[in-house]
Amino acid sequence: MNNRPKLVPFSLLLALPLAMVCSSANAVPLNVVNPGFEDISGENPSNQFTFGPLNGWDLYDPENITGGGAGNTFFIGTLTPFVPDPIGNPGVYENFPDGAPEGQRLAIAFNFQGSDGLGEYGLVATLADTLAANTVYNLQVLVGNIASAGSFDLQGLPGYRVDLLAGGVVIAQDNNSLFGSIDDGEFVNTSISLTTGLAHPQLGQTLGIRLVNLNQVDPDFPASDLEVNFDDIRLDATATIPGNFDQDHDVDGRDFLIWQRGFSDLFNANDYADWEANFPAPPQFAASTQVPEPTTLGLLFSMAWIMVSFRVSREDSR
Repeated sequence: MNNRPKLVPFSLLLALPLAMVCSSANAVPLNVVNPGFEDISGENPSNQFTFGPLNGWDLYDPENITGGGAGNTFFIGTLTPFVPDPIGNPGVYENFPDGAPEGQRLAIAFNFQGSDGLGEYGLVATLADTLAANTVYNLQVLVGNIASAGSFDLQGLPGYRVDLLAGGVVIAQDNNSLFGSIDDGEFVNTSISLTTGLAHPQLGQTLGIRLVNLNQVDPDFPASDLEVNFDDIRLDATATIPGNFDQDHDVDGRDFLIWQRGFSDLFNANDYADWEANFPAPPQFAASTQVPEPTTLGLLFSMAWIMVSFRVSREDSR
């Protein structure tokens, strides 16, 4: 019988997606005002719609093209996809057969065909929280691809972007990664993660969330109107173990690689000191303003191999 532990190659562990090792057990939800666009108090409903600035959200219109979100061509607001029957029969869900994925309403960013290419636009929220050190942020947003209904041809998707901001600066984003994968009348969740150390340039700056219609014609549906929908905005924060940059509950060689790749932009020598202090058997080289040479990194790999090896099973050998 062979009782030797089977080892998992360190290179394989490095390839594991961050989402597979990241835990949200200690995540703290941050307050996003009107995250599901349900609060329309003080707004002016028109049938199933409201147009213009939303409670908790401002218009994002860098090219000044939307006419305040309720112009003749561009419309930013909310939609209840349920249409009641005027004579009392059961109503129908138009555009989204399952209705709004959260609550009754969802956000819309719409413009008519032929107004593409004039610039991106959408919604932006400013939070009360600021970007903190040694924290993992996870932003989740439902992105919708509205189905055609009535006289509106809404096939395809004009592209979207979701930005996590600090001090108005983009610190993480999903730039249209779901394009082509959201069926008409469906929502799909996008998740954006960011881990801070001690040296992120936007530390202490106010957090924000931006939801964008890229206003680009879907080449498969060039005659369609252009609309993107959003719902159920969630942002949480998880404090990290100092030096544990990938949030997998330990400090190891993977964290060193993340530190090295983000050195000077996201991390500094103090972050390395945190890693060294919490690494079970830190290598004997000092933190400095120099990124370690490949020979040192090779030594670290060898040590990390030993640290992350573990027993996964025992097999009988005959």
